[in-house]
Amino acid sequence: MMFTLVFGVSMLIQMLEANPYVNSQPIAQVLRYDLDTSNLPNSYKFHYDATDGSSRSEQGQILNPGTQDAALDVFGAVRWYDTKGQLYEMTYKAGKRGYRTIIKKVSQRYS
Repeated sequence: MMFTLVFGVSMLIQMLEANPYVNSQPIAQVLRYDLDTSNLPNSYKFHYDATDGSSRSEQGQILNPGTQDAALDVFGAVRWYDTKGQLYEMTYKAGKRGYRTIIKKVSQRYS
């Protein structure tokens, strides 16, 4: 019992003292944000770009509105740089068939 308590306290202290890389990074600010809700509740679109080079775009629409087969269909893409300057992109699609993603390395920020 004493070993478990000492081990638990030791782990808690290590967790509190840890300074993950993510926490030491500046918080990205949004540079541009576009939102189109002119066709709500049938569809929407948005996009943003941030100071860290990340971005996100998404659009969604109701398929078969007003029927029992009505469903929300969403498509989007997210881009971000990792700590080594590699640009990644994740595209995703959500709908009646579930949620699917594809992640790929696009390029490198620094040569």
